Amino acid sequence: MASGWHLVAFPLILPWREEFWTLPLYFPDLKVGVIPGWPPQLPYRGMPLPPEAEPHPTELKHYKPGDLRQWQAFRDFQQEQGEEGDLLREIRHYGEDAAPEAGLAADVWSLAWQLEKMQADQDVQMLLVDKGQDWLKDILRPEPWEETSSFGVVPGVGEMVDPELAKLRYQLWLRVMAPQLEEPWVPLLLGRTSRSLFLTLKGWPQWTGLVKAQVPLPGLQSGSEWLKVVGAAGAPAWQPQFQSLLAAVLAAAVDKGDLEEAAQKLRQFMEDEVVSSWPFPAVRNWDLEIWAPDHSPPEEGPILCWAGAGSGILPG
Repeated sequence: MASGWHLVAFPLILPWREEFWTLPLYFPDLKVGVIPGWPPQLPYRGMPLPPEAEPHPTELKHYKPGDLRQWQAFRDFQQEQGEEGDLLREIRHYGEDAAPEAGLAADVWSLAWQLEKMQADQDVQMLLVDKGQDWLKDILRPEPWEETSSFGVVPGVGEMVDPELAKLRYQLWLRVMAPQLEEPWVPLLLGRTSRSLFLTLKGWPQWTGLVKAQVPLPGLQSGSEWLKVVGAAGAPAWQPQFQSLLAAVLAAAVDKGDLEEAAQKLRQFMEDEVVSSWPFPAVRNWDLEIWAPDHSPPEEGPILCWAGAGSGILPG
């Protein structure tokens, strides 16, 4: 808990990435959903993947190899259910009285979980692609290498997440993580496509003027590095002050205060207290972005974005 703020990881299913060793240094009370592959020694406890996240054989019998895609499953559901196949409405009102048909809401719930798992599986595969690109970059280092675009330096992008699928994933996350959403809460975007997904939710072109600040956080990539930083106490001594300063940044985002001034105080603290005492000769930074709200539903509060996880990468 960052001095009163409850941080909740997005998306719902979050495959492991090596840079996540850094998270408990700054967010020890982060609430997570399904975390496949995460090391058990980290102070996070995820939930098990429910059976409905796995497609049943009867649901796949009419597909040929190569046909099964998130888009196709989503479109097929809409076509088969007609007016009663409003997927977003069913997810939003899941568990409430007067379901249109017995079993329809359960089918919707199952499909939503399956779509989420398919996205997580795709993220795992793309992580291997990222590593391959890094390997090639090292080999081709003497040659000119064009930097990839990112949200921070370009006014727009040529491709965004499908708005309906973005809303579906967001509604599924809200419903499953509801017990964790104690006010005040803020999402921490950790998924590969979370940036573009949330920017899609904010709408076009409002997000192009989104106010944001960035704070570099010294990071880790292994369990041995993590143990060296946390020490016998299990947490670095500077952690409480970091959380207090981060809370001030979030408050500035909510109250339309000077976000950049609050972020600068946090950056200065990181430089004076953390970087100066970093136990490794090289400091590897991960960028934390703080997005100020634009008061356009469904997002009206601040958002934290872990820029290292898929920064500048859009889904196909």
